[in-house]
Amino acid sequence: RALAEAGDTSRTGKFEWVDGVLVRAVREGHWLVVDNVNFCSPSVLDRLNPLLEPNGELVINERGADADGRLQTVRPHTDFRLFLVMNPANGEIS
Repeated sequence: RALAEAGDTSRTGKFEWVDGVLVRAVREGHWLVVDNVNFCSPSVLDRLNPLLEPNGELVINERGADADGRLQTVRPHTDFRLFLVMNPANGEIS
């Protein structure tokens, strides 16, 4: 709507990937705290598992394949750290 109001008709609506907090932390070597991890759905935790393995990586299949049909993968920066924090009174990690 804002583009139409501004008279910019050169753009069409299309999907553009923007890296989120996790992907930026993995790439740039930041520390990331996931609080109340026991509230995460099992599918979220399943996505994190390959990243936490030795020589792990994060596969970003939501971004789609590149021109060669490969999915984007991100290897963690050597300074990347992930802290999973939970309150055991709220249950266990699934």
